[in-house]
Amino acid sequence: MINQQKIALAFACATLSFNAQASCGGAFCTLNTDAGVQGTWNKPGVRLDLRAEYIDMDQLRHGPSKAQPQGIVNEHDEVRTINRNFLATLDWNINQDWGVTLRVPFVNRAHNHIFNADNGSGGIEPKVESWKFTSIGDVQALARYNFYSEGNSNAGVRFGLKLPTGSTHEHNSEEDAERMLQPSSGSVDTLLGAYYNQHHGAFGWFVQGMWQQAVSERDSFKFGSKLGVDAGLSYAATPDLNLLLQANILHKSKDSGANAEPPDSGGYSVSVSPGLAYKLTPSTQVYGFVQKPIYQYVNGFQLTPSWSAAMGISTQF
Repeated sequence: MINQQKIALAFACATLSFNAQASCGGAFCTLNTDAGVQGTWNKPGVRLDLRAEYIDMDQLRHGPSKAQPQGIVNEHDEVRTINRNFLATLDWNINQDWGVTLRVPFVNRAHNHIFNADNGSGGIEPKVESWKFTSIGDVQALARYNFYSEGNSNAGVRFGLKLPTGSTHEHNSEEDAERMLQPSSGSVDTLLGAYYNQHHGAFGWFVQGMWQQAVSERDSFKFGSKLGVDAGLSYAATPDLNLLLQANILHKSKDSGANAEPPDSGGYSVSVSPGLAYKLTPSTQVYGFVQKPIYQYVNGFQLTPSWSAAMGISTQF
């Protein structure tokens, strides 16, 4: 079996890993870095993963194509959202079959849009509106059960909850930010997924699907359901260096509620994510990924990134 240096990096959908399509651009990377899912760590113990992400959403998109601001009176045009996310993941492998995961996100987000105010004579008076905040996001608690293990192959299920621990009322000096820009969806969500992995010598691969469904709403806003599928390859180029490649697919349905923007929410994306992992010690490794969307489709008009990056460190106790 490929040793523990085959890193597993980021949240899955919720596994906090989602590149959430949103009109204003709140997002996480869609990378999957769960070591249990990838079959690179199955002995009892604890693993701590600390990761930083950078996602610059500066492309306005309509359907599958880049778009220009519409300039409609008394409406706003999205300009840019910069997401700097910090993710802390604590994994506990209880035994070879069972494990639990706790994930805590911290969000640093800066957003600008232009409000097209009526100048009183039929024209537009543009007004730049900005928000910037740092806050904890929504915590996730997941369990993992490995129901199949034969030779170099493993299969299992994952299930848990996303809890509304983040703020839904971050604001500038005048008003709250849009709901999709907030660090929290305000809802309790159920998470359910399945995975399979296999290893042969220096090569390994995995696939996982994860469904996220909101079961509550807050302040007349309900986050759309999400389905993420991740597939990845790993190759041990040296005893300490691993070459990694993932394909990440995400589909998100429209948000709902009086405070939502259904026409400008939801869509789907396909991304490729090459990366590296390097073993510093027998129990500690560093890693980095670049994520590149190869196809994006959004409902209405939404901000999307042209690329994203993630780097972090993982250690086992």
